[in-house]
Amino acid sequence: MYSPAGLKQIVLCDKGTLATTPVDPIAMGIRKEAKLTIEHFKQVEDYRKRKFRNMLNFKVEVDTLQPTIFLFKKLINWLNGNVDTQIITQKQNASNKDVFKFVSGKELGIDFEWTYNQEGRSCKITLERALPYNDAVVFIDTVDNETAVNFPSINDDGTDINIYRGFNPDKIEKPGGTLLNASDLITVRELKIKTESQKSLNNISLVDKLIISLEITGREAAISDFITRLNKGQLESVIYQDKNSTLLYDKFDFNTNVLTQTDEFMIDDSNRTLKILLEGSVPIYDITFLVGSGNGGDVSDTKGTTGGTIKFGY
Repeated sequence: MYSPAGLKQIVLCDKGTLATTPVDPIAMGIRKEAKLTIEHFKQVEDYRKRKFRNMLNFKVEVDTLQPTIFLFKKLINWLNGNVDTQIITQKQNASNKDVFKFVSGKELGIDFEWTYNQEGRSCKITLERALPYNDAVVFIDTVDNETAVNFPSINDDGTDINIYRGFNPDKIEKPGGTLLNASDLITVRELKIKTESQKSLNNISLVDKLIISLEITGREAAISDFITRLNKGQLESVIYQDKNSTLLYDKFDFNTNVLTQTDEFMIDDSNRTLKILLEGSVPIYDITFLVGSGNGGDVSDTKGTTGGTIKFGY
């Protein structure tokens, strides 16, 4: 039987709510290509090199281009198997779709990589879990007859142009209150925040902390600039901010002692650059979220979809 390709909708919501009233459902919406893979996991091999069934692993990979402060907050809440997930394929015939509901003991673990750079803004999310073979077969057998949950706040695949935002740099401060670079002379400006995890027996990611990396490279590279940089404290506070509109913004506020500073001064026959790399990690519960007016969001925004501030290490 021919089966059309494609994933129609990927939605995450609070654990234990998909089957009743979904709490804070978020669709991946505008995204890059996504993939759902089911394959054998931890097969048992005997002396004759025969591999026997043991578990099946479910892995979902999606890179959404709708990253908001609200999504970041929910991802932290959803770590360590605390999320319900619904994935709907494209129609397999005139009326039917396959519906995967990862709930009730099938919740998936999450890893994510949050990226803001000149290529835009994105959040790559990986959801994964292994199930005992027989349990997995029973689950798979239900997906072509499962009824999808409809989310009143989500249309189609969740495309929401209001929360798609491209590259729109505002400022970088180190320490907070002191601009680090002349923005027009920057050639690389990239913030990456990703989970660091270990795996449980059922292949759920168990996350304790986030790894942070902020790189700024530019042509503001006189010797005096290099000396100014070298004289900065190694563990100063850092502010990274991108605009969402004239008045709204996403702000990442790193407290003193969170990020260390590494410098590189380079001259060759094509370039003369000064690079700073700010790196560190922070436990997942040393993160706070501020939303609404004065924190980057709209006055009526109580979640962080229009903007907001994330504070690390306070």
